[in-house]
Amino acid sequence: MLDLLNDVSEVRGNAPTPEAMAVLKDLHRNALRASNAPAHAMLLLQDQLAEADREARAATVERQVLTEALQERQRRIAELRVQISRAEADRSRQVRELATEIEVYQERFANLTSERDQLRSTILHLEKQLEEASRRHLEAEQRCELLERQLAAIDEQAASGEYSSPAKSKVLLVDSRPENIAALRALLLPVNQDLLEASSGEQALDLLSSVDGVSLILLSVEMGEGMDGFEVAARVKQRIQTRHIPIILLTAEKHGPHYTFRGYAAGAVDYISKPVDPWVLRAKVAVFVELYWRTRRQAIEGESD
Repeated sequence: MLDLLNDVSEVRGNAPTPEAMAVLKDLHRNALRASNAPAHAMLLLQDQLAEADREARAATVERQVLTEALQERQRRIAELRVQISRAEADRSRQVRELATEIEVYQERFANLTSERDQLRSTILHLEKQLEEASRRHLEAEQRCELLERQLAAIDEQAASGEYSSPAKSKVLLVDSRPENIAALRALLLPVNQDLLEASSGEQALDLLSSVDGVSLILLSVEMGEGMDGFEVAARVKQRIQTRHIPIILLTAEKHGPHYTFRGYAAGAVDYISKPVDPWVLRAKVAVFVELYWRTRRQAIEGESD
């Protein structure tokens, strides 16, 4: 039948269409099926074989395609493994570098923090020293002013031969040795002030509690018993009613910076070393008595205003 169809196609010059071929095949199968001939069975087997062959070829093609796709994926996986390995190596390297940088930064930060804390401590210490230096500078200026007045008083007294102040005040002499009190009395006789005596720190404090108008305290540092001069000066400065009274310390010791600082810390305004220079003693007493009366006058004028 196929040969006949091909002959017809050659005569007509047209190739049979697939549809026509399919129609003829169906007619041929139906005819064989109707005849129930062995050729029909063979045809079925041939068709099944052809179908199986097509499926085998299609499966082969599909297998080839899948194999190539699998191989391509496997190659890609291999490439990704290499890239991942390199990325992990880079990440590990970067982590190590960052860890080193972090360690260096932390050490630098700790050093900077420590330096900052040390500088803060130094600044606080320097501020305290500056405050103390300013206080000592002010006290030194005040002492310089007093000394200048004392020098002026010495010059004035030396020129006139008089040591008395225009008005009397009370000057307290504190020393545990009677001969020292007597010597001070003799030296201060030209100053013409009321001289009070105390042979101990306790007696001096009791006397200050009961007497008004004390313009100056001459206080010996070395006392026989009880409180020494530093302790007495500190007690005087602790009392509201006596803290304004200036104190001159009399000492037989050669006072160094530490010794002097201890006296000023206790509240003393000046030092005089023994044996006492009469001119220096009288000048200092005259100056402090003058300051006492000047302060009194200013207070009275302030009240009147």
